[in-house]
Amino acid sequence: MKHQQVVVDYWNMIKASFTCLLLAFFGYILIKMVQTIFWLPGYLQTNQKRLEQLAAQYSLELDDDKSMGGDIKAKIEKIMEESQLMVGGEEENRATNAEVSKIQGEPKKQK
Repeated sequence: MKHQQVVVDYWNMIKASFTCLLLAFFGYILIKMVQTIFWLPGYLQTNQKRLEQLAAQYSLELDDDKSMGGDIKAKIEKIMEESQLMVGGEEENRATNAEVSKIQGEPKKQK
């Protein structure tokens, strides 16, 4: 038998190992994506149920505290009226200014 010499090709070894690592990484990603397809709908359903229970709990707590809810509702209505005054035209603003001056007892300004 003839003695043969072994030549180590480092470039091919690095390329092959990198290719194997890349294949393993993409295989891992593929497995995770398939897992997500089956796992995500169940997770979303349980999350939706949890959120609905939390919303129901908060609505019960707000229904129990009606005095505070009335105050908040009055403040919201007041803010809405003020925003409508800001959005309305100049004629509406003049009319409301005249009404406010009547209520406050201030004399009207003449032009």
